[in-house]
Amino acid sequence: MKMIIRADDVGFTRVHNLGTFDAVDQGLVTSCDVMLDTPGTIEALQFLHERPWISTGWHTHFWGAPVSNPADVPSMYDAATGHFRRDLAQAEDVSFEECLAEMRAQMELCIKYLGRTPDVGGGGFGDSPFQRAMGYVLKEYGLVTNFAYGVDFRALFTENKIVYTDHVDPRWAGCKIYMTVAGIGTSNREVFQTDSIKVQRAYDPLKLWTEDEAGLGLLPEDATAVVVLHPGYIDYYVAREGSQTPAAWNYLATRAIEAHALCSQELKDWIYEHRIELVNFRDALYGTRDYQNHLRHLGSPLCMN
Repeated sequence: MKMIIRADDVGFTRVHNLGTFDAVDQGLVTSCDVMLDTPGTIEALQFLHERPWISTGWHTHFWGAPVSNPADVPSMYDAATGHFRRDLAQAEDVSFEECLAEMRAQMELCIKYLGRTPDVGGGGFGDSPFQRAMGYVLKEYGLVTNFAYGVDFRALFTENKIVYTDHVDPRWAGCKIYMTVAGIGTSNREVFQTDSIKVQRAYDPLKLWTEDEAGLGLLPEDATAVVVLHPGYIDYYVAREGSQTPAAWNYLATRAIEAHALCSQELKDWIYEHRIELVNFRDALYGTRDYQNHLRHLGSPLCMN
């Protein structure tokens, strides 16, 4: 089996990045989804520029502030909070042209500091001005549309452990990619449905692998599993000013716990014992071996010869 371990919310803040960077350099993250509008964005892109074995995705939350001049995108911006509107993706009174301008500004920021566009991007599946603009920009810059946005996330929470989706982008043809509930429903689903500190402290993401609570054993041998976690450390911005979504509080204590798990020897031993081939999204798409070549350079026992 091949496995992509994806870190989400990369670039949230400089402090949050520290946890993500640990999970990349000391852990097993093979791909990073970067938010291009948050306080830690530029630092994250510079970090990834120096680590070309990590694939990069565009994490299109729009939780931060415009990259372009806020005065040029007034329909997208909430001056009272200094952030994008929270209803941005669904609102019908948002300007399509402003969305195009802002999304292009984010792409150009990425090119400036990463040195290229992201490998994959998500969104563009809807009729709102925001989603139509997103679909246009993804095509304009040649990003491979992230398969995960074809998944019914509600089913992940309530019904399924594994979702296999017909990819909306033909460039995924032939890739047997499976999205696990990790980081979306997770092994301990309760932790993402309650703000109980007791439940969060008991959260153990290692069980996704060691006790197969992600259902990886159900997949065919030639599958590529995508495990999504949110490794990072917490500062005031992440805790109070970042995501305002209903589940935001549920993702606080878990971030540091996931960063620790991804760096743990226990997880590395599990990957080795089960002969899992760690890959990034480019490897899955194009048959390259960027991440494995990196492991070979390190002399890592996780390198699959």
